[in-house]
Formats: sequence, structure tokens, C-alpha cells
Amino acid sequence: MFGRIVVVAGLLFAPLPALAVETAPTEGQDYAAAKGWYEKAAAAGDATAMHKLGLLYEEGQGVAQDYAAARGWYEKAAAKGLAESMYNLGILDEFGRGVAQDYPAAKRWYDKAAAAGDADAMQKLGYFYDVGQGVPQDYATARGWYEKAAAGGSASAMNNLGVLYENGQGVKQDYATAKLWYEKAAAADNPDGMRGLGLLYGNGRGVTQDYATAKLWYDKAANAGSAFAMNDLGILYDNGQGVKQDYATAKLWYEKAAAEGNAQSMYNLGALYENGQGVKKDYGSAKLWYEKAADAGSPEGMSALGTLYAEGWGVTRDRSAAKLWYEKAAALGDTGAMQKIATLFEKGTGKAGAKR
Repeated sequence: MFGRIVVVAGLLFAPLPALAVETAPTEGQDYAAAKGWYEKAAAAGDATAMHKLGLLYEEGQGVAQDYAAARGWYEKAAAKGLAESMYNLGILDEFGRGVAQDYPAAKRWYDKAAAAGDADAMQKLGYFYDVGQGVPQDYATARGWYEKAAAGGSASAMNNLGVLYENGQGVKQDYATAKLWYEKAAAADNPDGMRGLGLLYGNGRGVTQDYATAKLWYDKAANAGSAFAMNDLGILYDNGQGVKQDYATAKLWYEKAAAEGNAQSMYNLGALYENGQGVKKDYGSAKLWYEKAADAGSPEGMSALGTLYAEGWGVTRDRSAAKLWYEKAAALGDTGAMQKIATLFEKGTGKAGAKR
């Protein structure tokens, strides 16, 4: 694979990340000079050079970032049959880079790239059917594409097959087969696969529950950059599972994960401060972390903010604010928040000014 924008997903985890753009050249790099030579090669009809020019414009290397120019070069290369450019055009459409976000258009490009043998495009098509993005959700079709992508070497597809078998989506639930796919993904250095193995051992799914082995896999995944695995390590230390309970170490792992944008870790940090575990009890700090978690989409963070307002912990007691936060969490499926709203109404405090 020579120069593409690879954005893949592990379905157990977070939404797809934004493109990481690195513009600082290493010693000896000269993007401007490279651009000049790519232009000469492109003028002579070289599709790879056209693709490389697209990458320079998409990533803003040696030129001002310009998605329209990137698209132009990718289209030229795609017209010559270059699968990598077809795939990157799909990325531009999927994430709305330089154009309005357009899943059907992205799928059309992924279809073209997949037909040209691109495993990453096959994985993308599997993901689209898996989550119902631009197409009706269809686990069986997702599985078919993942299998094609995995056969082509896509580690992300291997992980996602593990997820389907673990959850019984489009297939009979089969932890042993899930484990096999996670192992294949992990062997291909996929951090989601490593974490998937950790979760199987941590939860005792298809294997004897073994926190020590879970920790081993979480360590590997965290070292490979998985913020979710960092949070998992924090939970082990928080609960004393397979390790001596150590709130300070839990806090360190939660902070690492939170720095990577992990909403669950932000919530967990809030809980440490709310309960005074490994830190001095501090409702103000708890509120700040719960707000960060809520802003990152965590229903637990939203519900926790509701409780702070309902109880008047670190804030002026405000049942209206509590209800608002509980409703936000409930809208995301948090059943605990739903019960808390019911309690507010039961006590006659679900409506401003109501008395009991």
C-alpha cells in the first residue's frame, strides 16, 4: 500500500477518528521539491504521481491544504484505475472534506476500489452495512465484506469479524471464533483486536475469566495507542481486578485515556473526585470532568451532572437542571437516568415549582 489516507473503525469502540495531519517535514524532506517532480511525472501520465499530489494537497504538505485540489488529482488517478485514489475519494465524501458529507457517494467510490481489489475499501463497505451508514443495516452483507477484506490483509476487518461473532450479529454467537479473529487482528498489530482479547478474558467470554491475561492484552493495546485499553487498565486498578487496588494508578490511566478524548475515562475521573478515591473529594473537579464527558457524548457523564444538581453537591440544588441532564442521558438510552427522572416526578419535583 503506497500512500493513502487510512481511516478505519473498531466497532466495539469509538466513532471514526478525524484525519491526523502531520505537516512538519523530517530532516531532508522537501515537499515542495517532491511536488515539482510529481507534477512532471503526472504530466507524463503517471497515475501514482497524480495520487501523491492528491495526498500532498489533502494533508497540506508543501502546499496549503486544499481538499478540492486533492479531489482533482485523485479523480485523475482513479480514472486511470488506481484503487488507492478511489478509496481516498470515498474518504473525502464519507467525512465531508471539501464537500458535503455524502455516504452514498462514498460507497460508490468504495465499491469501485473494492472491485479493483482494495482491502481497505472492502472493510469500509463492511462497516457501512454493519452500522447502517448510507445503506440499510445488514450484518450478513457486512460479514461478507469483512471476510473479503480480511483475506486481503485488513486487520480492522479481522477485528470487526471478531465483534460480529462475539455479539452474535449476523452469525450465531461464538466466542471461540471471535477469539480466533481477535488473535488474527492482534497478530497484525491491530490495537482493537488486542483489546478485544482483553475483554474476552476480563469478562470470561469463551475463556476462563482471567484478569491477569486481560491486563496483558490491555497493556499491549494501550502501548499501541488504544485509549479504550488505557481506560480498561484504569478500571482494573480502580476495582483491584488482577492487580492490587490502586486509585492513583487508575487515575493516571484515566488521565492518559482522557487526553486521547476517551469520554468514559473523563466520567471515571469525575467519579474519583466525587467519591474522594485516590484524591481529595472535590465536587468542583468532579463537575468539570463530568462536563467534559458529557460534551464528548457520555450519557453517564450527563446523568452524573444531573445527580450533582439533584443533590446540590458542589452546585446550588436545582431540580430543573437535574431533570435536563437526566433527559439528555435518557435520550441516549441510559436507563438509570430514566429511573431518576421517574423519581423526580414521583417526588413531585419533575416540574418546576411542583410541591409534595
